Amino acid sequence: MTQEVLNQVPFSVPPLPEQTAIASFLDRKTAEIDQLIANKEKLIALYEEEKTAIINRAVTRGLDPAVKTRPSGVDWLGDIPEHWEVKRLKYVAKINPTKDASINKNSDDLIVFLPMEKVQEDGSIDCGLKKPISELWSGFTFFRRNDVIIAKITPCFENGKGALLSTLDTEIGFGSTEFHVLRASKSILPKLMYFITKSERFMKVGEAFMTGSAGQKRVPTDFVAEFDIALPPLPEQTAIVTQIETECTRLDTIIDKFKKQIELFKEYRTTLISEVVTGKIDVRGEVEV
Repeated sequence: MTQEVLNQVPFSVPPLPEQTAIASFLDRKTAEIDQLIANKEKLIALYEEEKTAIINRAVTRGLDPAVKTRPSGVDWLGDIPEHWEVKRLKYVAKINPTKDASINKNSDDLIVFLPMEKVQEDGSIDCGLKKPISELWSGFTFFRRNDVIIAKITPCFENGKGALLSTLDTEIGFGSTEFHVLRASKSILPKLMYFITKSERFMKVGEAFMTGSAGQKRVPTDFVAEFDIALPPLPEQTAIVTQIETECTRLDTIIDKFKKQIELFKEYRTTLISEVVTGKIDVRGEVEV
């Protein structure tokens, strides 16, 4: 609709005293709604912090609060259960593995392509975009199902963009060049490795190791490869992963409920404004005019 047409659209204007009443009413009501939204957002932030604390504690101390510990010898790990090992990621996973020689690079088979926007901070991925292998072979990051990917560029790394590719629609895929790829060995569960990359220690230390100019800083491959982790025995890894998933699912349910409430508050605010300014709700009696 052009400005000329808009200028010709008739609309009603209430008397000035009623305009004052409308503005006063909406100021008060929208402020109340905005405060409710802010309160819910604070609660969401607290529950997100609790999730982070659960992951941090589980991947560095395990599930037994009474477990005997020993110094890890690594500043950011501190004390760890005495029966756990300290390992660098490069010894338990392949870092940015090369493409498989058995794959036909000229194939027209469609596989998943994951640009950065298809990977979310909560670890979910959108597999809807598929392209031929021949189109993706050169110039993109290669991965397989059950690999872990981590965004390496700012601010995506700091925001926690990354995923365990257990739900990848195709056996192999390609993605943005701004991903690091970790492929778990038999000594570590892929899901545990994913949780380690989501831990506060990994995120904070990785941020400190970023290189490059402002706005284009990246986490170097060497940081990922040399990062020291506390590695429990495989049966304990399974128990840790199960506990983290249980607790985080519980908290995610609460967070989702609050997010839905926020959306309802926003919808109510929009509807309220519309109905008041169009006269569907009479507010003249709400304030002195």
